[in-house]
Order: sequence, then structure tokens, then C-alpha cells
Amino acid sequence: MSQPGLGQDHLSSLRARLASHPEVTIDVPGRQLLLRSRHGLFSARSLDEGTALLLRELESLEPAMRILDLGCGYGALGLTLAARWPGSRVDLVDTDIRAVEAASENVARNRLDNATVTLSDGTHELPDADSAYDLVVSNLPAQAGNDAIDQLLLDAHDALNDGGSLAVVAVNGLRRYLQRRLADIFGAGQVAKIRQGPRHTVLEAARLVT
Repeated sequence: MSQPGLGQDHLSSLRARLASHPEVTIDVPGRQLLLRSRHGLFSARSLDEGTALLLRELESLEPAMRILDLGCGYGALGLTLAARWPGSRVDLVDTDIRAVEAASENVARNRLDNATVTLSDGTHELPDADSAYDLVVSNLPAQAGNDAIDQLLLDAHDALNDGGSLAVVAVNGLRRYLQRRLADIFGAGQVAKIRQGPRHTVLEAARLVT
């Protein structure tokens, strides 16, 4: 005999719960960002440790004029930088339409007129694809696989101005691989480990001035 499903009241309650998107708040000087995510996106309910570590390291930088957030998710990295540095121009890209929708809504919700979100595999779909960036940031996906990470690092290198910097955070298990691959792409003398936390490492690589 088949078992009865949830009653209408329970179904309505489930639909209402799933229609309410997770929210994350991030404090920046003079304001608080409210970022709404989507169920199933990375770290949808709280700011993850790696992103928080990278944001703390970026606080000491002078504002970069043009910034790219590769694999932006709902915008925790790129939109925080847009709020910190209102004179900067920040492009955010992701391959996940749910992430792009969430980040775009967060741009409008937080009135960040200096930020733009694009559905793109790397930089290929950016409307101004030939423009170069002073800073590229990314929280590298640990489960993506080496080929996908290599592509992100190459996209970042090619998107940078001469002398521009890539700042990434990744789980510690990827640290040695990333140091080798960044040295291959940027040059051994262009890579530095900025900070290593209990579970994550921040690495920086600068594009050579030609």
C-alpha cells in the first residue's frame, strides 16, 4: 500500500521555507552589506573561512581601479571590495546562473553602482573582454579538479595588466599544487604565500611588466 505524502499544510510550509533565501551580512567601513544567496550555492548561509581570510588580507591594499572576481558565487568577495572601494570598478563572473542571479540582486540591493555581474565561463563573455584588470580575486573551488583550476589561473593571468596582481585563497591541501602552477604561469619569482590559516592559504602572483 502506498504511503500518503505530506499534507497541504506541510507542503505549503516547505515551499515557504525554500522560497526564503539564505542571508549573509558583511561589515565594511560605514555600512553593512546584506547578501542573499541561493540554496545549494557554496557557503550559502555564512561567510566561509577562506573568503574571510582573503578579505582580511586585502584590507591592507591600496584600492585597485579595476577588479575581477572569478567564480563570484553570490558576491561575497567582489561586492565587499566594491563597497570598500567605491572608486573602483568591479566585474564579477560565474558559470552558475543561480550565483549570477543572486549576485546581481545583491548589487541592486546594496546600491553598488560600481559593480557588474556577468554569466561567463572565465572572462569570455565579459562585454569589455579586452580590458585588463589591476586585481583579480578568487576563492578557488577545491572540488573543481586541476584542469578547471589551471583554466581559472590562466584566465586570471591573461586578464591582468602588466604589474597587476592575482590574489587567491584555497584549502591548504591545494597549496603546494597552486604554488607550482602559479610559478609555471606567472614565473617563480612572482608568487608569494601571503597567509596560511588552519585550513586555508592566501597566495598572490603578479604579472610581469613587459
